[in-house]
Amino acid sequence: MQTRRERRAGRAAAAWALAGGMGLAGLLAGASAQAAGEASESQGSTLRFSGFATLGLAHNDNATAGVTTSFSQLRPVQKGWSANMDTALGLQLEWQPAQGTTLQVQAVARAGEDMQPRLRIAALRQQLGQGLSLNLGRLRSPLFFDSSVAEIGYANLSVRPAPAIYGVVNSVASLDGADLQWRLNLGDASLLAQVFGGRYDYTHRFNNFSPAISADASLRGLLGFSLSAHLQDLTLRVSRTEIKRYELRSEQVSQINSGLSQISGALQQLAMNPMLPPPMLAALQAKSQGLEALRNPFDNRPVYTSIGLDGNWQRWRLLAELTWMNPHNDLVGRGRGYSVTLARSIGDFTPYLSVAQLKRSGAKLNTAALGPTGLDPQLDGALNQLQQGFDRAQQFADISSRSLSLGLRWDWRENMALKTQLDLMRTPSPGTPGPLAVPTLPFNHKLQLFSVTLDLVF
Repeated sequence: MQTRRERRAGRAAAAWALAGGMGLAGLLAGASAQAAGEASESQGSTLRFSGFATLGLAHNDNATAGVTTSFSQLRPVQKGWSANMDTALGLQLEWQPAQGTTLQVQAVARAGEDMQPRLRIAALRQQLGQGLSLNLGRLRSPLFFDSSVAEIGYANLSVRPAPAIYGVVNSVASLDGADLQWRLNLGDASLLAQVFGGRYDYTHRFNNFSPAISADASLRGLLGFSLSAHLQDLTLRVSRTEIKRYELRSEQVSQINSGLSQISGALQQLAMNPMLPPPMLAALQAKSQGLEALRNPFDNRPVYTSIGLDGNWQRWRLLAELTWMNPHNDLVGRGRGYSVTLARSIGDFTPYLSVAQLKRSGAKLNTAALGPTGLDPQLDGALNQLQQGFDRAQQFADISSRSLSLGLRWDWRENMALKTQLDLMRTPSPGTPGPLAVPTLPFNHKLQLFSVTLDLVF
């Protein structure tokens, strides 16, 4: 029978391999994964097949709100039982054409996306010597503490990282670019410095419409770094990621832009009236400029910051993470989040308790330019319609929420775990949907989600 430390090392090695050997997962694996790789090379094995799977069912008791793990999920978990939350299959091929050179390809299919395969990794990893390694191509997301293993259920103690703080970054599942790492082993400890950059595209789902609508999300100029330390019973990681341009484009955004342009043109025509007093003329010109500033309202320049730890003391385990998101966009709003999980091992069983919260902060979007002119009833009606649309967008952009989770993990076989988890989730008010899929407001802002999953790696 495996000891608790051996099981933990096995989970770390599995995470390292399936996350592409990058970031925190690579640090967790440490010398044991490196030794395993060297042993495989000595046996002449150059082509390896591996994978992971989660078979999961979740029950939602709320008829007014659905649940998702990311804003790219096609089908939320509505009231009743569903496999859409966690069920996933990931397959990976790894080819080693030469010592120190590895090619990896990984695809993942999720039930919440109709089991359509998505390419998560397609990368070349080159060892450069002196602890340096370079990854080029499509890499797993390194944004938060558990981002690179969020989909690998077996690698997570709980059923899933808390959607309250991972819902946003789970949408950025990969990174198309490069990742440079420097690792330093110091006896039983190791340090990892990581710099990464690139771009990513995905389909963003607005499940708060009925029917739901999709937008093309484009991230450009993504650049970040992380510093990690792994001691015998403690892992620490700090990361910061800046995205120069995060654009959302859809038919609805085009309609907003068109409406703003038409109203701006009407305001400019009004301003051409020579009978207008100078103060009113200046007010109309300022209003026209204010409307132009509201174009493409969801575009932002986010900065993500994460500080996380994973510590063990005898049979106890503590996982904690603090996150900050600054989108430089008052419609989206800043967010501060945290998650804390406390667990205790009892043989092959590990009960755990988790709390998580994301809270919006910062100013609201200034929509003063949408106020009435008092000069043209038809124009004022159009301004009022746009004002209502932006007010509704502000409500749905607030993704504040908190959750309390109680779960039990059973490592019943090697590389297999059975988990049950009860999540009590709520948003600040019936008028704040948070990360939930809520088509109409107000709604029942309290929700219970019960999950059962079987996780395995192979």
